[in-house]
Amino acid sequence: MAAVDWERRGSAGWVRLNRPDRRNAIDVATRRGLAEAFTLLESDPEVGVIVLTGTGSMFCAGVDLHEPTPERGLLDLGEQVSAPIERCPLPVVAAMNGPAVGGGFELALACDMRVATDTAWFALTELRIGSLPGSGGTQRLFESLPPAVAWKMLLTGSRISASEAERFGLISDVFDEQSFESDVAELISNLAGAAPLSVRAAKMAHAAGRAGNSGMAMERLLWRMLVETEDRAEGRAAFREKRAPRFRGR
Repeated sequence: MAAVDWERRGSAGWVRLNRPDRRNAIDVATRRGLAEAFTLLESDPEVGVIVLTGTGSMFCAGVDLHEPTPERGLLDLGEQVSAPIERCPLPVVAAMNGPAVGGGFELALACDMRVATDTAWFALTELRIGSLPGSGGTQRLFESLPPAVAWKMLLTGSRISASEAERFGLISDVFDEQSFESDVAELISNLAGAAPLSVRAAKMAHAAGRAGNSGMAMERLLWRMLVETEDRAEGRAAFREKRAPRFRGR
């Protein structure tokens, strides 16, 4: 079974995280599958929008902490998991069919639009395991939420519900779980009326405004530094062993 599935439905490309037995956690195959899916779909002249969703009851549980820590040569792959979304010239909609946690939430934050089921919730938990959001989470979270709410989520790992996220403007729509995909399909059909060249121009203009964002570069630098700390190793071990971590600040 492929870690990522994709298909074209009319003018929409649907990309689906497909590891339901691992709560769609991100492993190396997922990262590569996302890159391949986005490359193929954005090169299809019939595709005008891409939807990113998950299989089962969870959108994405974040990086698979049961996967061995990547060797140094794979670190770029890890920190650039959202790169296919960031580079995509087409509108990308995160259709969160369930909870989005850690790196999974960062994937959604990288998308242009976000919608969710009424049972979904969201959290960034990296600081609780000795790590740091490495795919733009420290930057995009504060662009999407009031600072006090963003800091609470980042520092405590606390979650917010779909209804709270909609109230704050983090997501645009909350749909019933039972009719979720049909509601998403109806929503994205409204995007088809936009002129393709104008859409690409809007995305280019927005990307240009972020090009000098030193916060993104600093986040990725610090993420790489934390990868090899004792605290990060302890955090991952504690997660696997289902116990509280014992951090020592080194």
